[in-house]
Amino acid sequence: MPSVIDLGAYSEALQGVSLIAGEGLCSNIYVIGRDKATIIDTGVGNRANPVWPQLEGLGVTPRSIDKVVITHAHHDHAMGTFLILERARPKAYVHERDTTYIATRLGDALVKVNEGDVIETELWPLEVIWTPGHTEGGMCLYNPEHKILFSGDTVFPDGYYGRYDGESGSFTAIVESLRKLDGLDVEALLPGHGSPVITGGNEHIDMALRNATRWG
Repeated sequence: MPSVIDLGAYSEALQGVSLIAGEGLCSNIYVIGRDKATIIDTGVGNRANPVWPQLEGLGVTPRSIDKVVITHAHHDHAMGTFLILERARPKAYVHERDTTYIATRLGDALVKVNEGDVIETELWPLEVIWTPGHTEGGMCLYNPEHKILFSGDTVFPDGYYGRYDGESGSFTAIVESLRKLDGLDVEALLPGHGSPVITGGNEHIDMALRNATRWG
């Protein structure tokens, strides 16, 4: 079973945020709050990553899930949403440019978002940052007050960044997205895969931008 990590144990700014670390080719799942929980990415939803046991272990019930936010519509981030929708009725937020791949399956749950939109959570608001490159509708979620960035598959720790060779990927776009993120003030970098960075997130974004412009 995937491990569950209380990120609030490592940072006061992340009190009330938990990480369900994906097993295998599965995204990380972040859970914000408990009474009106917002879930950022939902994993692949396979037998190794079943979603509900971990959510219930955190005290999150079907009635307490308020929102699901999908950073991009790849299956390893989005398919767990359908397990959630079997038992709960949250709204599911997806960037408008990625809804082509998932809109019909989400039905009335779908909320299309764009650059600059704000998604309210139980703890604090998150600003939508449109970051195409990995997919056309890839997005990150940013809270400037606490300097928290949920970075999906746009940027990872240690200078890595998302692949751009998929159906709607673009190297030029991901470089520009990294430039955009490099202008933010980020302490906590919470990526779609791998271990979170609790402090000094800007350094990792800057490293990714330098690597992309040097080797791309």
